[in-house]
Amino acid sequence: MHRLLHLRDPWPAWFAARRDAYYQVIAALALNLPIVLLALTRYLDGVSFASLAGLYAGSVLVGYYLLLFLVLTTLLFGITSFAPRVAVALCGALMGLAVYYLILDGVVYSVFRYHVDAFWLEYLASVTSFRGIGITPQIVSTAVVVLIAVAALEWLLFRLAQRIPKRGLLTANVFTVAVTAYFLSQAMHIVGYEMNDTRVTNITPQLPFYFPITSHSDAVKYAHLLPMITETPAYAGHGSPASLKYPLREVPCDARTTNKQLDVLLIVLESWRFDSMNETVSPRMHAFSKRSSLFLNHFSSGNSTPGGVFSLFYGIHPTYWTAVKANATDIDNPVLIDALEANGYGFGIFADSHFDRHKIKDTVFRDIHVEETFAGSSADEKDRDLTEKLFAFVEAQRAAGRPFFGFAFYKSTHFSYCYPKDGARFLPAHKLNLATANQKRDPAAFLNDYRNSIYYVDGLVGDLLDRMEASGALENTIVVITSDHGEEFNDNRANYWGHTGNFTGYQTRVPMIVYVPGTAPREVTEATAHVDLPPTLLIEALGCGEDVDAYSNGRNLFGPLAGERPMVVTSYVNHAIVMGDDVFSVFPMYVQKYKLWNIEKKADAPRPELAKIAMEGMYRFYRGDNGPLP
Repeated sequence: MHRLLHLRDPWPAWFAARRDAYYQVIAALALNLPIVLLALTRYLDGVSFASLAGLYAGSVLVGYYLLLFLVLTTLLFGITSFAPRVAVALCGALMGLAVYYLILDGVVYSVFRYHVDAFWLEYLASVTSFRGIGITPQIVSTAVVVLIAVAALEWLLFRLAQRIPKRGLLTANVFTVAVTAYFLSQAMHIVGYEMNDTRVTNITPQLPFYFPITSHSDAVKYAHLLPMITETPAYAGHGSPASLKYPLREVPCDARTTNKQLDVLLIVLESWRFDSMNETVSPRMHAFSKRSSLFLNHFSSGNSTPGGVFSLFYGIHPTYWTAVKANATDIDNPVLIDALEANGYGFGIFADSHFDRHKIKDTVFRDIHVEETFAGSSADEKDRDLTEKLFAFVEAQRAAGRPFFGFAFYKSTHFSYCYPKDGARFLPAHKLNLATANQKRDPAAFLNDYRNSIYYVDGLVGDLLDRMEASGALENTIVVITSDHGEEFNDNRANYWGHTGNFTGYQTRVPMIVYVPGTAPREVTEATAHVDLPPTLLIEALGCGEDVDAYSNGRNLFGPLAGERPMVVTSYVNHAIVMGDDVFSVFPMYVQKYKLWNIEKKADAPRPELAKIAMEGMYRFYRGDNGPLP
């Protein structure tokens, strides 16, 4: 009797039953791991697992995905553990659906080079005929058979999991392996991302649901601990699953053969929303717009700086941003910058906006000096010095008889908005305290603070343009004035302030002024976007780049603009597709739908024809010249 008491489980029966059920779930997850890894290797074609790229890929597959599965199943089990059998069944269903998704997505990705996300499913549900998009009854039946097979496999694996001895020890080992591999993979990514090691970065954009860590400060601090990670040319014999092909074809550009070579000045105001370009808030730029082409329905490509700046130079949708960063050493610079360099342009890039940390230096201005040091202690003082340096650059280039590309990024208009104390035109003006912001706050005084900063920068830009006109520089210069994104001030009384929070027009619609010497002024109401600027500059400044589809998702702003088009916009964490007055904010597992001017009002259903155009555009430079999607 004494011996029997010694062998009894010390835990209460209710706890022991739940513990054993949880151990069964983790054991089944361990049995699923080879299947998951096999499915994920479909995204890694060409990667040798006996290389640094293979070490990184393997640590991601085992660490990131195993840990993700562990967290999700643990949460689901914890929520439903009041009924252990139900909890086991639901965890089995979750694993089965995850495995099925990876198999399905792997097939789709290998053929079309895009991942199955919630918007893809929305598009699929909106079409009237599967045959019209290339989905035959045979494909549907195959998908159903695979789903049944996966369900049967999961049932078998969970039965086998019950027979595994020492499941508690196995659970502890699974967690240890997952956490160790995860930290190894993220350490490699942090350093690889900073060092532009394409053996690491090429893999990142190919994997589904993969959101790795980046940290500029940690990379600088700890890079010496991983000396094997260093900048490498893309596709340098390491194997690469990345299929980004930019440009699709060579874009010849010799301005001497076209007898056309205009200077270019691109001015960007941080956070300048569409309705703040008027004769009251920005009177001098507004006056300049009367001599220019003014685009009244213009969209930025982002609600944050990286997405907004990226498409201004690359002319492709900002959803390519991750892949471009991964292939930075191979691409070198965008087609627009390459063409300007090839034609002898001098570059004056003036910006104090962490372009190094945002990877804009590496992807847009590689081997081009970016001036980031300006006199003054505040943004408004630095912007004044930036203006002086920009004008000096223009005059120096003209004196040397060299064409120029100038870029100015004004920071005063970013939160918290800066301007000289005696320069407040709009009163009362108060600084916004985000800690006290709420949907009931009247935004008027905060808007005035913002408008004062725009009015200040408007004066700087106006002075610059006046000086360029007086010196004769304006006679040969295309001038573009726009913003990286908009700014919201509780416009819908939904407690959204600033930017990066949503994709409403307040955060995505921005001014766009394009002055081309000798071109009649006009106002354009058709929808335009940042992706339109590179083809416009190539064609209008250099007389080349007519094969727009080879390097851009955009259009020449001085060519045909008629017809509806979807807009693709990104944030730091996801992207959205804007179709007319409807916004579809896309996350991997769901789509948030709302109206462009009212986030609290639900959008209509996506239109299949516009959805298809958006998807083709977002994957054209992955698919290369393989033609449109079905």
